Amino acid sequence: MMKKQLQPKAKRKKRRSQSPELAGGAGFTFEDAVAAIYLTALLDEGEAPGIGSHTVTRVALQQRSFGEPLDDIIVDFAGAAGQRARLSLQAKRALTVSAVKSNTDFRDIIRDSWATYKKPDFAAGRDRYGTAVGEIAADKARSLQSLCELARESDSADHFKARFARGGHASAKLKSIKKTVAALLFKAKGNRPSEAELHGFLAHFVLIKLDFLHAGAVDPPQFVTRLKECLVPEQAAQAPLVWSTLRQLARDSDGKAGVFDRPRLVGELATVVRLKAARSLRGDLERLAALVTDWLADIQNDVGGTHLNRPALSTELESAVARSRFVQIRGLPGSGKSVLLRQAAERALHRGAVLF
Repeated sequence: MMKKQLQPKAKRKKRRSQSPELAGGAGFTFEDAVAAIYLTALLDEGEAPGIGSHTVTRVALQQRSFGEPLDDIIVDFAGAAGQRARLSLQAKRALTVSAVKSNTDFRDIIRDSWATYKKPDFAAGRDRYGTAVGEIAADKARSLQSLCELARESDSADHFKARFARGGHASAKLKSIKKTVAALLFKAKGNRPSEAELHGFLAHFVLIKLDFLHAGAVDPPQFVTRLKECLVPEQAAQAPLVWSTLRQLARDSDGKAGVFDRPRLVGELATVVRLKAARSLRGDLERLAALVTDWLADIQNDVGGTHLNRPALSTELESAVARSRFVQIRGLPGSGKSVLLRQAAERALHRGAVLF
Protein backbone atom coordinates (compact mmCIF):
# COMPACT_ATOMS: atom_id res chain seq x y z
CA MET A 1 0.00 0.00 0.00
CA MET A 2 1.52 3.27 -1.11
CA LYS A 3 1.24 6.20 1.17
CA LYS A 4 0.59 9.62 -0.27
CA GLN A 5 3.51 11.89 0.48
CA LEU A 6 2.26 15.07 2.01
CA GLN A 7 4.06 18.30 1.21
CA PRO A 8 4.55 20.63 4.15
CA LYS A 9 2.20 23.57 4.04
CA ALA A 10 3.81 26.83 3.13
CA LYS A 11 3.82 29.24 6.00
CA ARG A 12 1.04 31.67 5.57
CA LYS A 13 2.17 35.24 6.02
CA LYS A 14 0.37 37.01 8.75
CA ARG A 15 -1.46 39.93 7.27
CA ARG A 16 -1.02 43.08 9.28
CA SER A 17 -3.95 45.42 9.56
CA GLN A 18 -3.46 48.83 7.98
CA SER A 19 -4.32 52.07 9.65
CA PRO A 20 -7.52 53.55 8.18
CA GLU A 21 -5.75 56.93 8.16
CA LEU A 22 -3.11 55.52 5.82
CA ALA A 23 -5.59 53.59 3.73
CA GLY A 24 -7.89 56.57 3.36
CA GLY A 25 -5.18 59.18 2.95
CA ALA A 26 -6.09 61.19 6.05
CA GLY A 27 -2.60 60.68 7.43
CA PHE A 28 -1.15 62.71 4.57
CA THR A 29 -3.25 65.83 5.08
CA PHE A 30 -1.77 67.29 8.26
CA GLU A 31 1.10 69.03 6.46
CA ASP A 32 -1.36 70.48 3.94
CA ALA A 33 -3.42 71.94 6.79
CA VAL A 34 -0.34 73.45 8.45
CA ALA A 35 0.69 75.06 5.16
CA ALA A 36 -2.87 76.37 4.70
CA ILE A 37 -2.58 78.25 8.03
CA TYR A 38 0.38 80.22 6.72
CA LEU A 39 -1.22 80.71 3.30
CA THR A 40 -4.25 82.18 5.10
CA ALA A 41 -1.98 84.62 6.93
CA LEU A 42 -0.25 85.44 3.63
CA LEU A 43 -3.61 86.22 2.03
CA ASP A 44 -4.90 88.45 4.83
CA GLU A 45 -1.47 90.03 5.47
CA GLY A 46 -1.68 88.88 9.07
CA GLU A 47 0.28 87.14 11.78
CA ALA A 48 0.74 83.39 12.16
CA PRO A 49 2.00 81.00 14.86
CA GLY A 50 5.74 80.88 15.47
CA ILE A 51 6.82 84.50 15.16
CA GLY A 52 4.79 87.22 16.83
CA SER A 53 4.24 90.86 15.78
CA HIS A 54 5.20 90.07 12.17
CA THR A 55 3.11 89.49 9.06
CA VAL A 56 3.59 86.63 6.61
CA THR A 57 5.10 87.64 3.25
CA ARG A 58 6.12 84.31 1.67
CA VAL A 59 5.45 80.59 2.11
CA ALA A 60 7.70 77.91 0.59
CA LEU A 61 7.28 74.12 0.69
CA GLN A 62 9.79 71.25 0.61
CA GLN A 63 12.92 73.40 0.34
CA ARG A 64 15.64 70.91 1.30
CA SER A 65 17.23 71.07 -2.15
CA PHE A 66 17.44 74.86 -1.66
CA GLY A 67 19.54 74.57 1.49
CA GLU A 68 16.81 74.35 4.15
CA PRO A 69 17.40 71.46 6.63
CA LEU A 70 13.87 71.80 8.05
CA ASP A 71 12.21 71.61 4.69
CA ASP A 72 8.47 71.06 5.12
CA ILE A 73 7.34 74.68 5.47
CA ILE A 74 9.50 77.82 5.30
CA VAL A 75 7.68 81.04 6.16
CA ASP A 76 9.08 84.55 5.73
CA PHE A 77 7.76 87.39 7.88
CA ALA A 78 8.11 91.17 7.92
CA GLY A 79 7.87 93.42 10.97
CA ALA A 80 6.31 96.86 11.19
CA ALA A 81 9.70 98.49 10.65
CA GLY A 82 10.51 96.22 7.71
CA GLN A 83 12.76 93.79 9.61
CA ARG A 84 12.74 90.26 8.21
CA ALA A 85 12.33 86.96 10.04
CA ARG A 86 12.08 83.33 8.94
CA LEU A 87 10.29 80.35 10.46
CA SER A 88 11.45 76.84 9.46
CA LEU A 89 9.10 74.00 10.36
CA GLN A 90 8.86 70.25 10.15
CA ALA A 91 5.22 69.08 10.25
CA LYS A 92 4.43 65.89 12.16
CA ARG A 93 0.99 64.33 12.57
CA ALA A 94 2.19 62.80 15.86
CA LEU A 95 5.41 63.27 17.81
CA THR A 96 7.04 61.80 20.90
CA VAL A 97 9.53 63.87 22.87
CA SER A 98 12.30 61.49 23.96
CA ALA A 99 15.92 60.61 23.25
CA VAL A 100 15.39 56.86 22.72
CA LYS A 101 17.13 55.46 19.66
CA SER A 102 13.91 54.36 17.97
CA ASN A 103 12.43 57.87 18.12
CA THR A 104 13.88 59.03 14.82
CA ASP A 105 11.31 61.79 14.25
CA PHE A 106 12.27 63.92 17.25
CA ARG A 107 15.97 63.17 16.77
CA ASP A 108 15.77 64.35 13.14
CA ILE A 109 13.91 67.52 14.15
CA ILE A 110 16.61 68.42 16.71
CA ARG A 111 19.37 67.59 14.21
CA ASP A 112 17.85 69.67 11.42
CA SER A 113 16.99 72.51 13.81
CA TRP A 114 20.64 72.62 14.88
CA ALA A 115 21.71 72.73 11.21
CA THR A 116 19.26 75.61 10.66
CA TYR A 117 20.60 77.43 13.73
CA LYS A 118 24.15 77.18 12.37
CA LYS A 119 23.33 78.45 8.88
CA PRO A 120 25.41 81.53 7.95
CA ASP A 121 22.28 83.55 7.13
CA PHE A 122 20.38 82.63 10.31
CA ALA A 123 19.21 85.83 12.03
CA ALA A 124 19.77 85.27 15.74
CA GLY A 125 17.06 86.81 17.89
CA ARG A 126 14.57 86.96 15.01
CA ASP A 127 14.44 83.64 13.16
CA ARG A 128 12.78 80.55 14.58
CA TYR A 129 12.78 76.83 13.81
CA GLY A 130 11.03 73.76 15.16
CA THR A 131 7.98 71.63 14.56
CA ALA A 132 4.22 71.83 14.09
CA VAL A 133 2.50 68.79 15.58
CA GLY A 134 -0.99 67.38 15.83
CA GLU A 135 -0.70 64.76 18.57
CA ILE A 136 1.83 64.99 21.40
CA ALA A 137 1.77 64.15 25.11
CA ALA A 138 0.40 67.27 26.79
CA ASP A 139 2.87 67.31 29.69
CA LYS A 140 5.89 66.85 27.40
CA ALA A 141 4.67 69.56 25.02
CA ARG A 142 4.05 71.96 27.89
CA SER A 143 7.48 71.27 29.40
CA LEU A 144 9.32 71.73 26.09
CA GLN A 145 7.46 74.96 25.35
CA SER A 146 8.15 76.25 28.88
CA LEU A 147 11.84 75.35 28.54
CA CYS A 148 12.13 77.35 25.31
CA GLU A 149 10.28 80.30 26.82
CA LEU A 150 12.66 80.31 29.80
CA ALA A 151 15.59 80.34 27.37
CA ARG A 152 14.09 83.34 25.56
CA GLU A 153 13.58 85.11 28.89
CA SER A 154 17.25 84.69 29.85
CA ASP A 155 19.63 87.26 28.41
CA SER A 156 22.67 85.04 28.88
CA ALA A 157 23.69 81.41 29.16
CA ASP A 158 24.72 81.95 32.79
CA HIS A 159 21.29 83.28 33.69
CA PHE A 160 19.64 80.33 31.96
CA LYS A 161 21.98 77.86 33.68
CA ALA A 162 21.17 79.34 37.08
CA ARG A 163 17.53 78.32 36.65
CA PHE A 164 18.62 74.66 36.81
CA ALA A 165 21.24 74.97 39.53
CA ARG A 166 20.66 74.06 43.16
CA GLY A 167 18.11 76.49 44.51
CA GLY A 168 16.84 77.34 41.01
CA HIS A 169 13.14 77.26 40.18
CA ALA A 170 13.23 74.76 37.29
CA SER A 171 11.04 71.71 37.91
CA ALA A 172 12.11 68.11 37.52
CA LYS A 173 10.16 67.89 34.26
CA LEU A 174 12.00 70.88 32.81
CA LYS A 175 15.33 69.41 33.84
CA SER A 176 14.39 66.13 32.17
CA ILE A 177 13.44 67.81 28.89
CA LYS A 178 16.62 69.89 28.93
CA LYS A 179 18.64 66.71 29.41
CA THR A 180 16.81 65.07 26.49
CA VAL A 181 17.52 67.98 24.14
CA ALA A 182 21.15 68.15 25.26
CA ALA A 183 21.57 64.42 24.55
CA LEU A 184 20.14 64.77 21.06
CA LEU A 185 22.28 67.84 20.36
CA PHE A 186 25.31 65.78 21.40
CA LYS A 187 24.41 63.26 18.68
CA ALA A 188 23.67 66.01 16.13
CA LYS A 189 26.94 67.93 16.52
CA GLY A 190 29.26 65.13 17.59
CA ASN A 191 30.25 66.60 20.95
CA ARG A 192 28.65 67.89 24.10
CA PRO A 193 26.92 71.26 23.59
CA SER A 194 28.14 74.12 25.74
CA GLU A 195 25.72 76.01 27.96
CA ALA A 196 25.83 78.90 25.50
CA GLU A 197 24.99 76.62 22.58
CA LEU A 198 22.16 74.93 24.47
CA HIS A 199 20.74 78.28 25.57
CA GLY A 200 20.93 79.74 22.07
CA PHE A 201 19.41 76.65 20.48
CA LEU A 202 16.44 76.52 22.86
CA ALA A 203 15.83 80.27 22.62
CA HIS A 204 15.04 79.89 18.91
CA PHE A 205 13.13 76.60 19.03
CA VAL A 206 9.31 76.54 18.78
CA LEU A 207 6.80 73.74 19.18
CA ILE A 208 3.44 74.63 17.62
CA LYS A 209 0.55 72.42 18.69
CA LEU A 210 -2.32 72.39 16.17
CA ASP A 211 -5.71 70.71 16.24
CA PHE A 212 -6.87 69.26 12.90
CA LEU A 213 -8.26 66.13 11.26
CA HIS A 214 -11.29 65.40 13.43
CA ALA A 215 -14.83 66.69 13.68
CA GLY A 216 -14.25 68.70 16.86
CA ALA A 217 -10.98 70.32 15.72
CA VAL A 218 -10.78 73.91 16.94
CA ASP A 219 -8.17 75.38 14.59
CA PRO A 220 -9.88 75.19 11.15
CA PRO A 221 -12.89 77.37 12.16
CA GLN A 222 -10.54 80.10 13.36
CA PHE A 223 -8.80 80.30 10.02
CA VAL A 224 -12.03 79.98 8.04
CA THR A 225 -13.25 83.04 9.96
CA ARG A 226 -10.09 84.90 8.95
CA LEU A 227 -10.69 83.94 5.34
CA LYS A 228 -14.20 85.45 5.47
CA GLU A 229 -12.56 88.83 6.04
CA CYS A 230 -10.66 88.38 2.76
CA LEU A 231 -13.81 87.87 0.67
CA VAL A 232 -16.35 90.37 -0.61
CA PRO A 233 -19.43 90.29 1.67
CA GLU A 234 -21.68 88.47 -0.76
CA GLN A 235 -19.17 85.59 -0.98
CA ALA A 236 -18.29 85.26 2.72
CA ALA A 237 -20.09 81.90 2.81
CA GLN A 238 -17.43 80.56 0.42
CA ALA A 239 -14.72 80.75 3.10
CA PRO A 240 -14.76 76.96 3.75
CA LEU A 241 -14.24 76.43 0.01
CA VAL A 242 -11.23 78.78 0.11
CA TRP A 243 -9.79 76.85 3.07
CA SER A 244 -10.09 73.60 1.10
CA THR A 245 -8.55 75.29 -1.94
CA LEU A 246 -5.56 76.46 0.10
CA ARG A 247 -4.99 72.93 1.34
CA GLN A 248 -5.18 71.62 -2.21
CA LEU A 249 -2.75 74.28 -3.44
CA ALA A 250 -0.33 73.26 -0.72
CA ARG A 251 -0.67 69.60 -1.64
CA ASP A 252 -0.17 70.29 -5.36
CA SER A 253 2.91 72.44 -4.72
CA ASP A 254 4.43 70.12 -2.15
CA GLY A 255 6.03 67.82 -4.69
CA LYS A 256 7.32 70.74 -6.75
CA ALA A 257 9.06 72.71 -3.98
CA GLY A 258 6.51 75.46 -4.58
CA VAL A 259 6.83 79.06 -3.38
CA PHE A 260 3.92 81.41 -2.75
CA ASP A 261 4.00 85.17 -2.50
CA ARG A 262 0.79 87.16 -2.22
CA PRO A 263 0.42 88.03 -5.94
CA ARG A 264 0.67 84.36 -6.88
CA LEU A 265 -1.80 83.33 -4.18
CA VAL A 266 -4.31 86.01 -5.17
CA GLY A 267 -4.02 84.92 -8.80
CA GLU A 268 -4.73 81.31 -7.86
CA LEU A 269 -7.78 82.20 -5.76
CA ALA A 270 -9.24 84.84 -8.08
CA THR A 271 -10.52 82.08 -10.35
CA VAL A 272 -12.49 80.61 -7.43
CA VAL A 273 -13.86 83.57 -5.44
CA ARG A 274 -13.92 87.36 -5.39
CA LEU A 275 -11.45 88.79 -2.92
CA LYS A 276 -11.39 92.06 -1.06
CA ALA A 277 -8.48 94.40 -1.62
CA ALA A 278 -5.31 93.79 0.34
CA ARG A 279 -5.56 94.97 3.93
CA SER A 280 -2.62 97.34 3.39
CA LEU A 281 -4.45 99.06 0.50
CA ARG A 282 -8.01 99.20 1.85
CA GLY A 283 -7.68 102.63 3.42
CA ASP A 284 -6.51 104.19 0.15
CA LEU A 285 -9.18 102.39 -1.85
CA GLU A 286 -11.93 103.50 0.53
CA ARG A 287 -10.82 107.12 0.13
CA LEU A 288 -10.75 106.66 -3.64
CA ALA A 289 -14.26 105.17 -3.58
CA ALA A 290 -15.53 108.16 -1.58
CA LEU A 291 -14.06 110.56 -4.15
CA VAL A 292 -15.54 108.60 -7.05
CA THR A 293 -18.97 108.56 -5.39
CA ASP A 294 -18.85 112.33 -4.89
CA TRP A 295 -17.77 112.98 -8.47
CA LEU A 296 -20.45 110.69 -9.88
CA ALA A 297 -23.07 112.55 -7.85
CA ASP A 298 -22.11 115.71 -9.76
CA ILE A 299 -23.49 114.15 -12.96
CA GLN A 300 -27.21 114.90 -13.05
CA ASN A 301 -29.09 111.77 -14.08
CA ASP A 302 -32.69 112.97 -14.03
CA VAL A 303 -34.94 115.48 -15.77
CA GLY A 304 -37.37 116.95 -13.31
CA GLY A 305 -37.02 113.86 -11.09
CA THR A 306 -37.52 111.40 -13.95
CA HIS A 307 -34.81 108.80 -14.60
CA LEU A 308 -34.21 107.05 -17.90
CA ASN A 309 -32.33 103.76 -17.42
CA ARG A 310 -31.69 102.93 -21.10
CA PRO A 311 -31.07 99.18 -20.50
CA ALA A 312 -30.28 98.46 -24.16
CA LEU A 313 -27.46 101.02 -24.24
CA SER A 314 -26.18 99.85 -20.84
CA THR A 315 -26.00 96.27 -22.10
CA GLU A 316 -24.24 97.39 -25.27
CA LEU A 317 -21.70 99.36 -23.20
CA GLU A 318 -21.02 96.39 -20.89
CA SER A 319 -20.42 94.17 -23.92
CA ALA A 320 -18.06 96.71 -25.46
CA VAL A 321 -16.07 97.06 -22.23
CA ALA A 322 -15.77 93.27 -22.00
CA ARG A 323 -14.34 93.13 -25.53
CA SER A 324 -12.06 96.18 -25.56
CA ARG A 325 -9.64 98.00 -23.30
CA PHE A 326 -10.75 101.40 -24.59
CA VAL A 327 -14.36 102.36 -25.33
CA GLN A 328 -15.55 105.77 -26.51
CA ILE A 329 -19.14 106.91 -25.87
CA ARG A 330 -20.31 109.35 -28.57
CA GLY A 331 -23.52 111.30 -29.04
CA LEU A 332 -25.08 114.72 -29.41
CA PRO A 333 -24.96 117.19 -26.48
CA GLY A 334 -27.63 116.34 -23.90
CA SER A 335 -28.22 112.84 -25.31
CA GLY A 336 -27.16 111.14 -22.04
CA LYS A 337 -23.49 110.17 -22.58
CA SER A 338 -22.43 111.21 -19.07
CA VAL A 339 -25.45 109.54 -17.48
CA LEU A 340 -24.63 106.28 -19.26
CA LEU A 341 -21.07 106.55 -17.96
CA ARG A 342 -22.31 107.29 -14.44
CA GLN A 343 -24.56 104.23 -14.44
CA ALA A 344 -21.69 102.02 -15.64
CA ALA A 345 -19.35 103.37 -12.96
CA GLU A 346 -21.95 102.87 -10.22
CA ARG A 347 -22.40 99.25 -11.27
CA ALA A 348 -18.63 98.75 -11.30
CA LEU A 349 -18.32 100.18 -7.77
CA HIS A 350 -20.27 97.20 -6.47
CA ARG A 351 -17.62 94.88 -7.90
CA GLY A 352 -14.49 96.73 -6.70
CA ALA A 353 -12.40 99.85 -7.01
CA VAL A 354 -13.00 102.34 -9.84
CA LEU A 355 -10.82 105.11 -11.26
CA PHE A 356 -13.09 107.86 -12.54
